[in-house]
Parts: sequence; C-alpha cells; structure tokens
Amino acid sequence: MTEDGVAVGPAGTEYVRWLDGLWTERLLSVQDRKPDISVGILLWPTFPMMSLTGIIEPLRHAADFGDNSRPLHCRWSIMGKPDYAAVASCGIRVQADSPYINPTDFDYVIVVGGLLPRLRTAPSTHRDYIRVAASAGVTIVGVCTGSFILAQEGLLVGRKAAIHPYHRDDFQVAFPRQPLSTRDDYLIENGRVTVPGGISIFSLMTELIRNHCGPDRAAKAVYQLSLTDQKSMSAFDQERASSFRHVGDARVQRAVVFIESRKGRDVSPEMVAASVGLSPRQFARLFQDHIGMTPKHFILETRLRYVHFLLENSVLPITAIAFETGFADSAHLATAFRKKYNTSPSEFRHRRS
Repeated sequence: MTEDGVAVGPAGTEYVRWLDGLWTERLLSVQDRKPDISVGILLWPTFPMMSLTGIIEPLRHAADFGDNSRPLHCRWSIMGKPDYAAVASCGIRVQADSPYINPTDFDYVIVVGGLLPRLRTAPSTHRDYIRVAASAGVTIVGVCTGSFILAQEGLLVGRKAAIHPYHRDDFQVAFPRQPLSTRDDYLIENGRVTVPGGISIFSLMTELIRNHCGPDRAAKAVYQLSLTDQKSMSAFDQERASSFRHVGDARVQRAVVFIESRKGRDVSPEMVAASVGLSPRQFARLFQDHIGMTPKHFILETRLRYVHFLLENSVLPITAIAFETGFADSAHLATAFRKKYNTSPSEFRHRRS
C-alpha cells in the first residue's frame, strides 16, 4: 500500500486491469460510431412480443463478434415520451429506452402494431413521428397490424401491403382500395416495408442484415437463432420459413460462427472444413457459393474487422494489435489493412482521434 491507500504490486496490477476493463466498456457504450444498420422502434399498446423479439434478436447476434451482445454493427432504440411503456398482448411492460430521436439517424423506423381495437390508443406523438420520418425519406416498416397504422396515415398509397391471412378481411373492410398480399414474408416498395407478423419478421430482419452488414452477418444471425432445419411446422409457417434458406447452408453458418468466435486468429480453411465435416475442396466451393468469397479471404476479413475495432476502441499500440490479431508484424498488418480500407492503421487511428 502507498500512503494514499492505493494497492501496488501484483494486486495493484489486477486492480488497474479491472479499471481498464470498466473504462473500455464505458468507451464502447458512449462512442459515436456509425453502425452498419440502425433501427428505431415504436411500440403500440398490446403489441405482439414475438414481433419485438424478431426485430431485436437478429440484430443483437449480427451486431458483435462471437456470442457478445455489444451494439457495434447494429443499433436499435425503442422510442417514446419519458416514462412511456407499452404493454404487450401477453401483459409484459416494455419501457422506451430513448426519447424520439431525429429519424434521419435511422435506416428504418419500425412500427409494431397491437390488437386492432387498440390501434387508436397509442400516444399521438407516435403518429406525428411516423409522418415526420416519412417526410424525411426514412424507410417505414409496418409489422403485424403496423400495416394498418401505415394505411391509416396514408403511407401505403400506390403500394401493396403484406398482411397476415387472419387480418385480411379486416384490412379489406378498412381499406377497400388498398392492394394486399397474404402470401409474402414481407414487401418492400418505395420506402415502405410491410410484414405480416409471426416468424416473417425473422425473414425480413435477415434480409436487412444481409443488405447492410453482409451475408456473413446474416448467416451468423440465422445460425444463432436456430432458424434452419425446422420440424413439424404448418404449411403456412413452412412457406414463410423457406426464405431463410437463401441465407446459407447450416454448415456454412456454423463455419462463420466458428471463424469469428476466434476472430479469425489461429484458424485455417482446412480446420474449419473439418469442423463441419467436409473436405477442404467441398467446403471451399460451398462457402464461396453462399458467402461470396473463399474461406481464406473471409478469415482475413474477420481479422481485419477486429483490427478495425481495436483501432477505434483501444489504445493498444499497432504492433500489439498486429500480434493480437495474428499478423506476423505491424508491416504485414499495414499492408493488409491498406488493401482493405485504403489507408494505413496509423492514419485511420489518427483520423478517428
């Protein structure tokens, strides 16, 4: 102990590491880093909990390395007035975690409707926000009866709405001139997206993640959520679930998770192929077909993505980052990083500071 009561020696070293860890987490939580996809969520009273889960869970798994849950690549916010909480149809209360944010900060504003008799009971500010977001050119998504809300606000004019068969008659009575479909997982038309509800929301979120974050993020989300190889589903659910297959073979999904669980370090294409029960040649062909690059290239991309993360969120010297991410030295790291990001690691860090 010093005169000030601060521990030194081995115990003090552990204490400093603990503080460094806390500070790193704090930096991650407050950093002003633009994610690959950002989503704002508006919940109506009696909303279906499955729809909210179907939005957030794919984003959560796609947002970070391995099985962590930091909102790095993906962000989401449930908006409302201070102290606003929506009660789901199952009775669980969900508190808004942010005020109404400038809609242009989002790629999508998602409206999750509730039971039809309760559609007029949400705060009027929810509808005001939707209209402002639409005027600003932000894509608006209507989930489940959220499509009714978009139609009520005149935001589906000239577009077809994807409606659950259960709500078809109600929708036709309420909006007799509005085209609809009961056979689509989702429809994306001119800045509007409609989703019937149920497991269709997973199909949509997988596609949005694929478009914004890449096929590897989508494959990871699908694998983590165990969305493939579904058994004993109804014909309706099987039709909806079939769109998940385009994300990739389950072996490719496992390979993606295996590679990034190690952040691309100390892993080879041959090792990954063996982990999924394929020969290197079979695996390389399958991986290329589904992810659009060779396993070797993907492993390098994963390592460079981790380098990018460490440059933004740590004070480690570049030589230490090279060692941490499996490069022989900082020169090899710089060459690969420049090829990927058109700048050197030091220049990138300098611009971010």
